Amino acid sequence: MSARSADSSSRREASHRPRFLADSMHGKLARWLRMLGFDTIYYPEADNSIIQKSLEEERIVLTSDAELYRRLTSRGAGSVLLSLNDTEQQLSQVGLYLERNWRISRDDFLTPKFIFCSLCNGELERSTGERWVCKSCGQEYWRGSHWRNISRTLEKARRLMVEAAKR
Repeated sequence: MSARSADSSSRREASHRPRFLADSMHGKLARWLRMLGFDTIYYPEADNSIIQKSLEEERIVLTSDAELYRRLTSRGAGSVLLSLNDTEQQLSQVGLYLERNWRISRDDFLTPKFIFCSLCNGELERSTGERWVCKSCGQEYWRGSHWRNISRTLEKARRLMVEAAKR
């Protein structure tokens, strides 16, 4: 399969994946979910606006606000109530939600995919070799020395998911 057709099939698969809306407390998590291939908007707006947007766009809301979570679930909207702990803990909570509700395996969830720009949520396209560029903002991506830190974060999230699943 060519690189171009692999990129096209990744975008098709992404269109059948859950989409997220991160509230004002979860901008960093939004960037991580984009890196993992999930269409995720950062939406630091008032609760009523978040509820409306999530229902209109069928997005799962990521929040640490228990009242907002209650209001969303009472309306049948998808939401994940997150702890205010570190990124790895939040990734594991989202991963467990996806395992239970979307049957997305932890291996699939925790594998980076070059589909969405972690900065603006724009679409990425392969430029040359192992490089990608965002069609919206021009940000470039590659697997550089920073990849070790990314791998460590994802491995810790994986361990937390395994531990939580045992409980």
